[in-house]
Amino acid sequence: MSEAFTTAIILLTTFLLFTHYIQKGLGGMSAPLRQFGMFLLTKAAGPATDMFQEKEGSGAKTWMQTGVFWLVLAGIGGFLSAWHNYDPSGLDSLSNIGWGYDDGSALAYFNEVAMTTAIFAILLGGALVAHSRTTGSPLASEANASMIAMAWTAQALLGLVLCTLDHWDWITYGATQMALYGLVSALLVMSLLVNSLITLGNRGRSPVSVPSWFMLLGLLALLFSRVGTAFGELLGWTGTVWVADIMASGWVPLALMFAVGYHVLSHVTGQPIWSGSLTKGSMFLLFITIPPFFLAESSHADSFTQSIGAILVTLGLFPVFAAATNMVATIRGNAGAVIDSPGATAAAAGALLLPLFALLGYFTGLNVMVGDGSMANAAETVNSSFLYVIGGLFALAALFHSYPLVAGKSLTGSAGAASWLLIAGGLLSTVLFLMSDWSENALVEAGVEDTSTGLSGFALTGAFAFYGVVIGFIIAGNCVVKTLLFGNVQAASTGNASDISVYNMVEGTTSIRELFGRGVGVDTTLVIGKSEEDAVGGSTVITVSSVLHNDEVDEFPMNFDEDLVTLTKWLCGRGTTTAQFFAWADVDDSGEIDLFEFSNALSVADIADLPPWDIEKIVGVMDINSDGKINLPELDIALLNIRNKLGIEFIPYEDEVVEEAEAEEVDEAEEVAEDTTEAPSKSNLKKMKKAELVDLAKSMDLDSSGTKADLIERITQA
Repeated sequence: MSEAFTTAIILLTTFLLFTHYIQKGLGGMSAPLRQFGMFLLTKAAGPATDMFQEKEGSGAKTWMQTGVFWLVLAGIGGFLSAWHNYDPSGLDSLSNIGWGYDDGSALAYFNEVAMTTAIFAILLGGALVAHSRTTGSPLASEANASMIAMAWTAQALLGLVLCTLDHWDWITYGATQMALYGLVSALLVMSLLVNSLITLGNRGRSPVSVPSWFMLLGLLALLFSRVGTAFGELLGWTGTVWVADIMASGWVPLALMFAVGYHVLSHVTGQPIWSGSLTKGSMFLLFITIPPFFLAESSHADSFTQSIGAILVTLGLFPVFAAATNMVATIRGNAGAVIDSPGATAAAAGALLLPLFALLGYFTGLNVMVGDGSMANAAETVNSSFLYVIGGLFALAALFHSYPLVAGKSLTGSAGAASWLLIAGGLLSTVLFLMSDWSENALVEAGVEDTSTGLSGFALTGAFAFYGVVIGFIIAGNCVVKTLLFGNVQAASTGNASDISVYNMVEGTTSIRELFGRGVGVDTTLVIGKSEEDAVGGSTVITVSSVLHNDEVDEFPMNFDEDLVTLTKWLCGRGTTTAQFFAWADVDDSGEIDLFEFSNALSVADIADLPPWDIEKIVGVMDINSDGKINLPELDIALLNIRNKLGIEFIPYEDEVVEEAEAEEVDEAEEVAEDTTEAPSKSNLKKMKKAELVDLAKSMDLDSSGTKADLIERITQA
C-alpha cells in the first residue's frame, strides 16, 4: 500500500497547483492556452461537434436530459433488486427464453452504474448552470458539452455490455481493457474541465463562486481518478487504485452535491451562503479526507496504513457536517420560499439527511475497512441508499430548479409530489432494509442456520416503501419532459446578476470584494445596522453577525493602495469633492474614466506618474462591475472608504478662499489662452473648463459647438 502515499502526495501537489493557477492565472500563457483549448473543443472532434447546437444552455440541458434516462433505469432496477431480495424466484418469468437471475450481484452492479451515471450527469448539468450564471456567460462550447454528455452515456452503456459479456466480472476481462476504458473516460472529463476553465475566464475580475470551485475540483478529482485507475491497473499498483476509487465514489458526488445545493438554496431564498468559514472548511477538508461511503476492505494494508485510513475517514465527517450545516443555515429566515420550491425542498431535505447517512456510513464502513466485516450487508445498504436518497434528492433539486432556469421554461408537472415521495419512500425503505440487515446479523451471531426466517416482512415492506422512490424518479422525468415541451417561456437566467435582493449588515467590517464572494451583486440593496428583530417573517433580509464577517476580514487585512491614499489626501486638502475631480478627469464627458484619463489625471495633479500596468491594478481595485473603467459611484466608494478608515479630514474652502482660487484659475486660464493662441497644446487645453474653451474657440473664429473633446481637437488643429 506504499503506492497510496505516493499517489496522495502527487494528488495534493496537483490540487495545490491547480487552485493556485485558477486564482493567479497563467500570465502571458493565458491567451495561447485559451485559443488552443477552443481549438480542441470546437475543431478537434471534427464534424461530430457540428451535430449539436451552440445555443446558450444546451450543454447543461443535454447532461440533465441524459441523466434523467439513467435515473429512471436506476429506479426501476432498484425496485427489482429490492423485490428480488424478498423473493428470488419471483422474477423468473422470463426463464423460458433463457433469462435467469444469479444471486442478485449482477442487478446490484447495474443499479450502481446506472445510479452513479444518473447522479453525475444531472448534478454536473446543475453545476454547469450555476457556473454559467456566476461567470455571466454561456459555456465556451455548448456543442462540445452536449457531445461529451452523449459520449458519456455511450461509454457507460459500453461498460455494462462488456461486463455482461464477461459475466459481470471486470477482473477476468483484463487490466489492459480496464486501463483503456479509464483513459477514454479521462479524455471526456478533460474536455469538460477545459470547457469549464475557459468559461471561468469570462468572469472578468469577479471572484470564483462557491459552486464553480466545487465543480472544478470535482472534475479534477474525477480526471485524476480515471488516470490513476488506468495506470494502477496496468502497473499493478493496488494502493493507487484504492485512492482512485475513493475519489470517484466519494469526492466527486459530494462535490457536485454541494455545488448544486449551495446554488439552489441561495437562489431560492435570495440569501448569501451563511458562513464563509464553513464553506472553506467543507471545500478544503473534503479533498484531503476519506468520505464515509463505499469504503473497501483494506486487509492487504499494514496496520499503520489502516490507522491513517481510519483517521481520515473520521475527519471525513467534518466536511459533510460543515456543508450540511451551512446549507441548512442559508435557508434561515426564508423557509417559506424553500417549501414553495420543489427543487429547494429536495436540496434542503438532502442537506438535512446527509449527516445521518454519513454517520451510518461511518460506523458500517469502518467495520468493513478495518474491522471483521460483519456489517458488510448493512454497509452495502447504506451506500445504495446514499446514492438513491441523498443523490436522488440533490438530482431532483437540479432538475426542478436549474433545468427550468437554463431551458427558459416554467417548471411543469407534479414536481412537489416527486420530492416528497422520494423523501418518504427513501427514508422508510432505508430504515426497513437496515432493520433486516441488523436482524440477520443478530441471527447469525446467535447461530441460527435459517436466517431468512422472520425477515421476509422487512424485505417486503422495504420493497413496497422503495416503490415511492421509483414513482418519484418517474414523475421527475415526466416533469422534465413537460417542462421542455409545454412549459411557459421565460427569460433564461444565465447572467451574472445577483440572486440576492437584500443584504443586511450589522456590526463589523468587510469589503466590496468579500461581499461579492458571498453572492452579493451590484444591484443588491445593502441594509446597514438593521437588527434581526426588525426583519419581517418571510423577508429576504438576512442578518450577518460581526463575527461572521470578522472571521474572514481578520485573515485578510485591508491594505489601501498608496497612490489612492495620496489622491484622497490631495482632494481633501484642496477641498475638492469626488464629483468635481471626476468631472475634471472625465475629459470626453462619457460618464466614465478610462485607464488613460485616470493616468493623465494623476500625472497632471502631480500625484503619481505610473506605467499602464500599475494604473490597471489601481483601477481594478475600484472597478466593481469589472468593465475596465471607473464610474462616479465606484470612485466615490473607494475614496470614501479610505477617508473613513484612515480618518482623513475633508477641509472645504471658505468663501473668500474659493473666490480667490476661482480668480486665480481665471487668470491661469487667460494666461494659457494667451500662450496657446498660436499653437495650443492638448495638455494645457484639458486644464481649461468648457466655457473657457468655447470663448477661446470664438476668439479664434472657430465653431464653438460640440463636446469638450471636440473643442480641444478643433483648437489644436487650427
